[in-house]
Amino acid sequence: MRRIQFKTQSLTHQNRLGEVSSSFKGFGMNFSEVREYQFGDETRFIDWNVTARYNRPHVKVFEEEREQVNILLIDVSKSMDFGSGKRSKKELMIELYATIAFSCALNKDKVGVLFFADKVERYFEPKSGMKNIWMIAMQLIEWKNESVDSDLQEPLRFLRALKLKRFRLFVLSDFHFERNKQQKEALIRTKRKNRVYALNVRDQMESNIPLKGFYQIVHAETGKRSWYNGFSQKKRNALKALEHETRQYWKNECRKNNIHYMELSGEVDVFKKLNGLM
Repeated sequence: MRRIQFKTQSLTHQNRLGEVSSSFKGFGMNFSEVREYQFGDETRFIDWNVTARYNRPHVKVFEEEREQVNILLIDVSKSMDFGSGKRSKKELMIELYATIAFSCALNKDKVGVLFFADKVERYFEPKSGMKNIWMIAMQLIEWKNESVDSDLQEPLRFLRALKLKRFRLFVLSDFHFERNKQQKEALIRTKRKNRVYALNVRDQMESNIPLKGFYQIVHAETGKRSWYNGFSQKKRNALKALEHETRQYWKNECRKNNIHYMELSGEVDVFKKLNGLM
């Protein structure tokens, strides 16, 4: 964690990770004043009432809010324990959390976190400062994944009920959900007033089982056991196709609805992957 903090601080100062601030006007901005239109101003900010009164175009001017609110929605279901490489999905997710959270804290923004599985497991309200980041990190590292399922609808419903003014939402999950359509629609409802990033944490073996033989597969979340014929190329192709279909569904739906989507596996350099994302 300390290594991640120092590296994040270095990258932020070099402006390689990007300022954790609003990327577009009107988001994270407060109304300041109305002034006469100048060449280059965006027409969508024209104040038509003032323009009609003075018979000359005037635009609304916004100033950036001092603090942005960032919410990290973190999947703590059992499937996150899986890992075939140098890092499990949970370990990768911890590094993702730390990189994003430290970057936000260095820009004096507020960070809130919600652990979820099939329900809301734990909620930490948005606060500023490194102390808050470290406290949540220790909770995440020590968390024992016991829930047998994961579901986005309940945590997103919980967030909307908080009635936060505006926030940036980072969803850290392997997106192994039942009823993908309902999950997607819940994410789109939350995105209407907020900026959303979907970070799909994967393991390469989930789509490409290298072992040939007969062996039993245990579903990490449901505990369901099934026998798998690793000698059959048809079975191997079917497994790969199912995983690809799920990933492609989320990729296409997120891009269609202007939700930032990214896939990460245990082999990636998190800092390089996140460079410029925010």
